[in-house]
Amino acid sequence: MIPLVLAVGGRWRTMASAAATVGALAVATLLAFGVDAWNAFLGSAYFTRVIVLEQGGAGWHKMQSVFSWVRMWGGAVPLAYAAQGAIMLALAAGLAWLWRSPCAFALQAAALALAALLATPYSLDYDMMVLAPAIAFLVGNGLAHGFAPYEKTALAALWLVPLIARAVAQVTFIPLGPIITGVTFALLLGRASRECGTSSQWQPARETAK
Repeated sequence: MIPLVLAVGGRWRTMASAAATVGALAVATLLAFGVDAWNAFLGSAYFTRVIVLEQGGAGWHKMQSVFSWVRMWGGAVPLAYAAQGAIMLALAAGLAWLWRSPCAFALQAAALALAALLATPYSLDYDMMVLAPAIAFLVGNGLAHGFAPYEKTALAALWLVPLIARAVAQVTFIPLGPIITGVTFALLLGRASRECGTSSQWQPARETAK
């Protein structure tokens, strides 16, 4: 979701800088540790994907994603990937609209944090710390412009869910993480639509020359 937002916003220098940094670090690790380190990394990635993610080696109740939700309820692996892919496309569309709109940066930043968590199939309950900046941005925007119905309730639930998501899923097989995060994302888009309006001219953000 982050590269998508950078591309939508026209932040090409940031993307180029990030790509160059990753490339330089990859070359540095290759020179320092040799090709065996990369082979071990790829082997670990395969194990994580098959055993931990697809077969639930970490425990379905610990993972808080749409993918793990489908698998926890008995869905096949292809169905879980399809559901996760559909969510990713919906999130990408929402972010593209929001980051090309004149909406407040607080809403854009909060949406990115929520979408980054929802988009990955491998999201554990402790990864929900990413919700903290989203809550901060949304609270700040709400204090400045007022809260719509159910927004305070959603924010309270979003703050509470990292504490209870694992225990609730273990007992009830209901993953509160993706449910509450997804509802909050939808409420955020509703707020953005009301504040910015669908008739506003969309202008991609550009980096200013220094």
